[in-house]
Formats: sequence, structure tokens, C-alpha cells
Amino acid sequence: MRLNLAASIGFAVAVGGLVSSADSLAAPSIVGGYEPVIVAGDPQGTPPDSPANRVDPNTVSSPFSGVVSINIRYDNQSFICSGTMITPRHVLTAAHCVDTTDLGNVIDITKPGNDVRVVLNGSNTVGDPLRSIITANKVTMNPNYNGFGICPPNSGLQGQCLNDDIAIIELPTDVPAGIKIYGFSNLAPATGSEFTMVGYGTSGDGIAGYNVGPSFRIKRKGANIFDVYDTDDEQGYSPDSPWEVWYYDFDGTVQGYNRDAWCEFAGVCGNTLGNDIEAHLGGGDSGGPSFMKDANGNYILVANNTFGGNVCGWPTAAGGPTPCVSGDFGDIGGGILLYSYFEWIRNTVPEPGSLALMGLALLGMAGARRRRK
Repeated sequence: MRLNLAASIGFAVAVGGLVSSADSLAAPSIVGGYEPVIVAGDPQGTPPDSPANRVDPNTVSSPFSGVVSINIRYDNQSFICSGTMITPRHVLTAAHCVDTTDLGNVIDITKPGNDVRVVLNGSNTVGDPLRSIITANKVTMNPNYNGFGICPPNSGLQGQCLNDDIAIIELPTDVPAGIKIYGFSNLAPATGSEFTMVGYGTSGDGIAGYNVGPSFRIKRKGANIFDVYDTDDEQGYSPDSPWEVWYYDFDGTVQGYNRDAWCEFAGVCGNTLGNDIEAHLGGGDSGGPSFMKDANGNYILVANNTFGGNVCGWPTAAGGPTPCVSGDFGDIGGGILLYSYFEWIRNTVPEPGSLALMGLALLGMAGARRRRK
């Protein structure tokens, strides 16, 4: 099999048009060089699955009412990403979502025609403040982010560095009561830990791949397993440095063959979570959360979601490789482990005491495995 990390993509997606309506948003469409929310399992599996089965309701009672979609607009272009409320005024997302040059240059929201809008989905009722759109007044990118896949200057590193892909969006007012705010863990999850991903991006299924477009108003959820990690690129991926990047694979069975990418490539093997649980990321999911639960059942923010990679050439029951399909079983994805960046997050938020640290008893670093570059 070929692990196409060199072609890994940041999961932001272009959307059609610039929109001024207070409630409506342009229908997203995949354009330009972006590959196409949470991808479901096998529609013919047991039980059968589909993108519709993964949709989370836009209600206050949803545990994911604080997961927002984001509309980034500049140079007559419009993009969709996902994000997470970490205070009543701050959204955590991916840096590449707000990078206008792919070289680590944060969007200038003072420039006419440029803005970043946070789309709340705590209600389906037009005019309800829980369904409002709020334009950001500040965007801050992690200073070590140099562009998607770009390694630190003078590091001597080759290939793609996926680290530091994190940004914070500040709003001029608090979001309405009822939009959930999420706490962090300051420890890394152990490999083999199950987590829940939420996002607004492109969907599909594990057989056909991506085939459903993204939407600012439709969020989906699914789960996966933390498989392997990368350490700090500024420290040359020293094994003694903090873990910054995490990876999963989208396990599933096709024609009797089990596709388990990290088992094949790194010896990290595990069973799928099941056809109606296992999930994969798609375009527009960038910046969205990966959660774990604390001892009280609260969702705790552990990571954000930033990239995916296509694994091609899986064997078939009849012999020979399968077609190369983006978004199908066997592909990989991942993002940024937030415990490594908590001090930067705390220093970026004006009132750091509003950030909650939670779930420490649940998470631990024992048994985690570093991936060699």
C-alpha cells in the first residue's frame, strides 16, 4: 500500500459566493485544489450506515451545541471550517483555516472584503440568537505555524510537518447562554483511547468515499481511536519533546479484506469500533474538535482535527490493488494534541481563568507510541 502523506490536505473547503444575509449562507461547493464532515461506515454493512445517521441535532440539549462552523472570506473567496467554543468569546480552530497564503500569514480582517464569521447552531429556528452569525474582531495564529505542511526554518527537516496548526478566533460579544463551552485536558490521551470527532465538512461512506457536500448548518459526529503520535517539529521530533500531532485510521472491511493502515505501516493494530461508530474526517472539518469524556460524562476537548491522507493500493479478494478512492476505508487523518499548546492558548485568551482544565483522572500518557518520520 502507498501512504500518501505527501499529498495530505488541510481540511478547509471553498464555498460559493460572499454572503451578507444575517441567517442564510451560500451553499458550500468543492472548488479549486481542495479535496472534499464525518464520513460514515458501509451502507451495506451490519448495521447499515449513512451520512444521515451521523447528523447531530441543532438543539440546546445537544452536547455539541458549542461546535460551530466558520466562514472565512478574503480576496473574493469563501471557505468553510469547524471550531469549538473554549470561552463565551473564543473559538479554537485550525491555523490553516485562517492562513491566506499557505505560508503562515493570518487573515487581515481589517482589509475591506475580509472577515471571519462564526456560525452558531444551537437552534434550527431562524431569528433565534442560538442560530446567529457573529463576525470576529480578532484572529490569532500560533506563531510556530509556517503554513500547512511546512517545517520550521533552518530545521533541516524534510517532508511535511503538520504541527502547530492551531488558531483562536475572538468574538466581540459573548455567545448566548445555551451554547456549550468546553474544558481541556492538559495530558495526552494514551494510544488506543476512543474519541469523538464533530464537524461540518464533506461526508460520504467507507466504500464510495466522499460524496456529500459540506454545510454550515449540518454537523455530524463519529468516533475513532488515537493510534500514533508525532513529537515537536521545532525540536527535530526529539523523542523527549511533547507530543503535538495525532493520527487515526479509518478501519473497515472491503471484499473480505480488513483495511487497518497503521497496523500495516507502524504495527499499531486494533479492531474497528463498528460500522455505525467508526468515522473519518472530510473537507470542512478542519479546526473541529476531538473529544473524550471525563468521569462525569462531560465532553472534554483533547485535540483539534486538521488533515487527512489517502492510502491507496489495498488488495482485493480477487487479487490486485483497489482503485484509489479518497475518503474510503483505510485512509488516515489526525490533528493537533491540545495539551502541548495549553500555555499558548491560555496566554492568547485575555482572561485565562475562564479556561477550564478537566478530565485529568481519565487521561494518561502511558502506552503512547511515537511515529518515526
